[in-house]
Amino acid sequence: MTTMTENQWYSGLLHDEGPSFNPARLTSARERRGLTKQGLAELCNVSRRTVTAWESGQVDSPPVEQIAEALSLPQSFFISDDPPQVNEEWVTFRALSSMTARQLRRVLAVSSMAIELSGWIDKHYGTPIADLPDVADPSDVPPAVVAEQLRSTWGLHQKPIKSILALLERRGVRVFSLPAADREIDAFSFKYEGRPFVFLNTSKTAERTRFDLAHELGHLVLHEATSMNLSRQIEQEAHDFAASFLVPADGLYAQVVGKLRLDDVFQLKKYWKVSALAMVERLYRLEFISEWNRRQWLIELSERGYRTDEPDGIQAEPSKFLTDLFKLAREDGWTSRVIADHLRESEQDLDALVFGLAMAAVPGGGQKSPAVTGHLKVVK
Repeated sequence: MTTMTENQWYSGLLHDEGPSFNPARLTSARERRGLTKQGLAELCNVSRRTVTAWESGQVDSPPVEQIAEALSLPQSFFISDDPPQVNEEWVTFRALSSMTARQLRRVLAVSSMAIELSGWIDKHYGTPIADLPDVADPSDVPPAVVAEQLRSTWGLHQKPIKSILALLERRGVRVFSLPAADREIDAFSFKYEGRPFVFLNTSKTAERTRFDLAHELGHLVLHEATSMNLSRQIEQEAHDFAASFLVPADGLYAQVVGKLRLDDVFQLKKYWKVSALAMVERLYRLEFISEWNRRQWLIELSERGYRTDEPDGIQAEPSKFLTDLFKLAREDGWTSRVIADHLRESEQDLDALVFGLAMAAVPGGGQKSPAVTGHLKVVK
């Protein structure tokens, strides 16, 4: 039996036998790569006007093979349906004013890819539904109180949260990592069709990543109905929520006895799994230490390197949800390459999105496997 080559198959799809080239996909791919139209034109050895014609749909059959090679994406990517659209106003970008338009479009395009991967996950595996509280009018309730109520609702009591990443995943929050090209961007979050999404800058210390997760949880709980062109007040509310969620006041009051020294900060920050700087700020806000202590300790911590690192810090929290998911996928025959093919995506792009677990957890990445015929198991 003669087997059709990949190029022949794509060629057939791009003519009368199937779906045609989708200009919206080209725009999404270009923006994901952080390219201008002129940049893509130079990669493809064409004019900027030609790229504009491709993206506006004026050309029925652009050179897909050439475009796919330039953008490091499979040809099938460009004949898929329109990608999900993530609107800028949905997203909690912490430093929107300092982001370039190109950076903004790039991370929104990456978010679109994450939504498609999330949809694949939900289609093939039973996953936790979104379970976040509905704060009817957060302006009437201080963020710290909302955080305390949520801790109580989730049965966290006054103890440190072992893994906030695993906690949010159990509550239906889909957490992904930012690709290396976007590591200058802080964590951000949004909801898409009821599913909460958080994107993490994993180049930070584990302590700061935990705080970022709590901060984005604060946005998801407190600011769902708020335009996400963030104000300083909204950012402060999310910050206050995160501090109270990670280090509850009652737990700290029960723990601290007598006058504190800087050495006590190191014990407390290890216990609550936060940075030394965050611990000092929390102690100051709860009036355990004076303004003078706060300033002196922050200066000393800065001199010891705690502004940029966390000496003797904790280990990064793994994504238990993604680890378990890819373990089940492996048992069901889904290699990372097959998942990428199914989504008409780049295997490398998906791998960057899931903390590297696609390659680490699923052996055979980069190799074709037989078609999946077995049943799909339910993620618990």
